[in-house]
Amino acid sequence: MNDARRLAIPAALVFAMSLLAWGLLSPVPKSPQRIASPSTLSVIAPAPMETVSPAMIAAARDNIQHKQRKLRDHGPKPFNKPQAAIDFYLDQRLSAFEPRIPWKRLQAEQEALRSREQSMSESGVGPGGIIGWNWIGPGNIGGRTRALIIDPNNPSVMYAAGVAGGIWKSTDAGASWIPADDFLLNLAVCSLAIDPTDSNVLYAGTGEGFYGSSSFVQGLGIFKSVDAGVTWTQLPGTVSGVPSGAFDYVNKIVVSPNNSNRVYAATRTGVWKSTDAGSTWTVKLSNPQYVNTPPTASASLVGCTDLVIRSDTAPDMLFATFGSFQNGGLYRTFNGGTSWDVYGVPANMGRTTIALAPSNNDIMYLLMADNGAGNPTGQLVNVFRSDDGGDTFTSQVDFSSLTGPWLLSNLTLATSCISGDTYSQGWYDNIIAVDPVDPDVVWVGGIDLFRSDDAGQNFEITGYWFFSNLVLPNSPNFLHADQHILVFHPEYDGTTNQTLYVGNDGGLFRTDNARAATSLEDCPLPADEPLPAIQWDILNNGYGVTQFYHGDSSPQVDLFMGGAQDNGSNLVTSLATPNQWSRVYGGDGGYIAIDPTNPDVLYAEIQFFPTFQKSIDGGQTFFEVINGITDDDGLFITPFAMDQDDPQTLWTGGSRPWRTRNGAASWELVGPNFVGADQISAIAIAPSRPQTVVLGFSNGSIARSDNARGPSPTWTVSNTGLPDGWISSVAIDPIDPDTVYCTFSTYGIPHVFRSTDGGNTWLSIDGIAFTGIPGIPEIPAHWIAVRPCNRNQLYVGTELGVFASDDRGVTWHPANHGLAHTVVECLDFQDDDTLVAFTHGRGAFVTELEPCEAPVSKDRERSWR
Repeated sequence: MNDARRLAIPAALVFAMSLLAWGLLSPVPKSPQRIASPSTLSVIAPAPMETVSPAMIAAARDNIQHKQRKLRDHGPKPFNKPQAAIDFYLDQRLSAFEPRIPWKRLQAEQEALRSREQSMSESGVGPGGIIGWNWIGPGNIGGRTRALIIDPNNPSVMYAAGVAGGIWKSTDAGASWIPADDFLLNLAVCSLAIDPTDSNVLYAGTGEGFYGSSSFVQGLGIFKSVDAGVTWTQLPGTVSGVPSGAFDYVNKIVVSPNNSNRVYAATRTGVWKSTDAGSTWTVKLSNPQYVNTPPTASASLVGCTDLVIRSDTAPDMLFATFGSFQNGGLYRTFNGGTSWDVYGVPANMGRTTIALAPSNNDIMYLLMADNGAGNPTGQLVNVFRSDDGGDTFTSQVDFSSLTGPWLLSNLTLATSCISGDTYSQGWYDNIIAVDPVDPDVVWVGGIDLFRSDDAGQNFEITGYWFFSNLVLPNSPNFLHADQHILVFHPEYDGTTNQTLYVGNDGGLFRTDNARAATSLEDCPLPADEPLPAIQWDILNNGYGVTQFYHGDSSPQVDLFMGGAQDNGSNLVTSLATPNQWSRVYGGDGGYIAIDPTNPDVLYAEIQFFPTFQKSIDGGQTFFEVINGITDDDGLFITPFAMDQDDPQTLWTGGSRPWRTRNGAASWELVGPNFVGADQISAIAIAPSRPQTVVLGFSNGSIARSDNARGPSPTWTVSNTGLPDGWISSVAIDPIDPDTVYCTFSTYGIPHVFRSTDGGNTWLSIDGIAFTGIPGIPEIPAHWIAVRPCNRNQLYVGTELGVFASDDRGVTWHPANHGLAHTVVECLDFQDDDTLVAFTHGRGAFVTELEPCEAPVSKDRERSWR
């Protein structure tokens, strides 16, 4: 690689390099004892890559550079911007009156919902005329995966967990997946463990506890299965008999190899231990920020983020790391947590992960990110190695190498192959693993995935996130960004079995030649160094954990398209191909619009505003369409809506409304700042009178115009009868434009409202205030849709699925037959008798409805392109 493209090492990193060692038992660290390198390995030869033409390379570079301009403007991240996504999630749901997500109440609402559903007949037509939901994918797109385990007795059996899609099981080594207990509350499952003596016994830890927020994705303790994942039961000892919130964030679970009744959990509140297979728990090393029970660790917001146990010692010997955004700590116990050794650590120790060498547990590694005291938060401090069971540690990384400073970064940006900011995310994605048969072979995952063959001194890259179907289709070098979990096959031997599994923000990946050549090519378009010989296979076949924000469907043909968190905009052209969705645009996918008169015309967006894209060839190519928009104050996911009567007209906005009347060739400002700092969060256009447009805002205000197609629309703002909360959707009656509906996603308030006077006054219709009337639970409502051919039938997507009304909202009933209890972000009528649900965690579902009395024709062609 051309040395001219290498960046200078920051002075702060040089300082970090000076922290060569820190030990517990020896004031002067010992030099690490090197283990002889193995002889030349037999590796699996990679299949030849398809020929790449200069035109393909040029187009790919243009594509990447376009993305990087957006990232430069709105913050660096190859696919998503995790903290912004977190903030958006919380802003939609929380308020001053409900500052934390009430997960226990949500669980209680789900249990009540199950009782209601069990009393309903599962045969015949359900509420709203729903015949039954069918999942249509995506099964091949994936989503953020932090947990993966393999049955040691039967490696074909695997379990994985999406942070919003629950637990999944494969019985064919990841070739296909099915949900395990589909009605488990879809919490963020971030840790899984298996009993080494009985592989039918599994543990699942909930709560995604790595963020700089005390509210995000809180869990409900630990769940346990004793029947190989068929059913899961919440362990009562993790929710009662312990301090409140003790198991809200379970980052890691380990089972003792000496006695499987001993189970340890790394949580935000500290390290906990059970001696009765999870029935009861005691804290063994507490985080004094939450629980001040001696012995205590360093106080930090995130608490214990990693925990490992040796496989060759008795009693149990464990290592634990604390901290991320504040000073962290490293701890060791020789006696199962009765007492702990405390290490002296660098002041800038942030989130740190631990890996023991399976072939020799005396050898261990630490991957340490910065807490912001020395360098930007999440940047690499170093990889440290111990050869003496953790008595002493030595820093390993050669920071003068091409990859050295950037193990927690994106190498392509960091080395200026493509212009953009240099950044690291070691607080978010941070994982290290050691080859099972060679303790000098070390894998490190941050945004990219690297491997070292010399005990962590020099690393090379193993795959590229931008080698996706957007750039070079079918590249064996594609590996999605943001690595979270590395698991070797139980029968890995480094020669005949070189299988390694990876969980990241794109789901699940596998390589069968993990010992093949890596690469120092940071700028592979075109490459002047050999690319990695390691090949990656995507294992998202049926792994349906996609987190959609919005979606749309074509009324002419079977075309379904949705925008997904961290996985771009994706479409499918058949109801029968759930594993054949295509990603057509990157970033955090947002709102979608399909021209009802021409399914080749598509609109998409990525995070922040304005970021609209248009395709006129069915998603083969996109081009930016933001000409004229001067505001940049929209939401993280900014709504936009297409006039179905005139598809050339679209509406969007941040604090002010913008309109295009020429298919987004240009935009014009068509209103003032109505409500100050708050932003447009929902848009509806009246089907019977397109001159009427209603905007909902993130503070509960409504703005309406009845001359919206005119050159200077006038607006009326009102919130009479509406609470202060986040308006998540607006819908207008198909016949009467003065009948308007809106939903709220904020906890602690009513969630569905109706106005019969054009939005001047509002009345709650979700049934919460009326005892004895079947209603919608006190949970966030994200979308309301009115059936075009029967205005009495209403459908609401909520935090726990869909509810339907056959009497204009007087009564409501759950309508989830075939649909998981998951967040339904968007509902769309493909036609009068076909309803589509886009969920945030389980992909998309479709249901046919009992025909209206005068059903529309459904003889559209069922296969397109």
